[in-house]
Amino acid sequence: MYERSHHNGPSRELCPLSWLLDSQDPSVRYWALRDLMDRPEDDTIVRRAREDIQHSTPVTVILSHQQPDGSWGTTDNQWNERGTVFTLLLLGELGVESCSQTEKALDYLHSRYQEPSGRIYYRPVDKASSHSRRSPTWGWCMTAVTLRAALLLGHTDHPLTREALSFLEKNHENIGGWSCSAYSRNPAKVRPPNCYMGTIKALSALSLIPEKRRSDRVREIIEREVNTCLDNRVYLYHIDRNGQATPKRAWFKFAFPRYWRSDILEATDVLTSLGVRDLRLRDALSVIRSKQSSDGAWRLDFSETRRAWITIDEVGEPSKWVTLRALRTLRRTEQISQISSVECRTESFCSS
Repeated sequence: MYERSHHNGPSRELCPLSWLLDSQDPSVRYWALRDLMDRPEDDTIVRRAREDIQHSTPVTVILSHQQPDGSWGTTDNQWNERGTVFTLLLLGELGVESCSQTEKALDYLHSRYQEPSGRIYYRPVDKASSHSRRSPTWGWCMTAVTLRAALLLGHTDHPLTREALSFLEKNHENIGGWSCSAYSRNPAKVRPPNCYMGTIKALSALSLIPEKRRSDRVREIIEREVNTCLDNRVYLYHIDRNGQATPKRAWFKFAFPRYWRSDILEATDVLTSLGVRDLRLRDALSVIRSKQSSDGAWRLDFSETRRAWITIDEVGEPSKWVTLRALRTLRRTEQISQISSVECRTESFCSS
């Protein structure tokens, strides 16, 4: 398995931005150029970084494990860090562009795991049967995660993408969210009653649809769920015995990527990517700022890739990916401004 080389974070001579722009890590460099320096997709330096991603060690290692049928992993269960769904999401988060291998993987999921309703089930499905082994929306967050992966990879018109989006549009409930019988055995202890982490996954997928291409239904869903998140101050969705909203402690542990779990940073990143600028983000932003280290970086608190094909950073160590997500989130809300003009050697990195 490929593991990222151990590093101690940005040196004292370099600001976090220069650390993120290191050409040895084209995936982080690509997103930093776009999200922190506002360079357009067709910029020569951005294009070069994205081309380098396709040939980077993490990507080539992941693609080398793909099976001839387009799948990854040795089990039919998609709740698996080495399964096809989470592997595709990891590739998308790394900045991989659509290619024959990612299309083949989507074809595999569409033919074997996507029900006629558009839901992505965690086990292979019998499309000839209209009977579902569980409720029609059980485990629906798998659909949202797969949709995000497909959109990140650029497969906007793939049948799986269209059907997954249709599923989310049709099954969104008037009370908010999407029903899942696996969520909370005591609905009185959570707010809202439907899966809150799943809502973050749905918003993360829908945020990737350009505004001009969003249907009225998608716009309606985004508005409804964004307000739910803001009413919860992002992370106060547990209800204690006194009826007071309390945080889930696990949400204070930042990680990258995020599969079915979530945290304060991911949720706030998603909300700000949708253009949310609201005072109800204040507490979440304060938490994010408080976790920045003296060297300017953020640490990885929890690993989602311990059992994946590659390891993304080490727990307890400075994380380029968490730092990237934190900086762009804070920058969008003007918690930090003019990041590209920080006194550090950015130009030498951009021209390398």
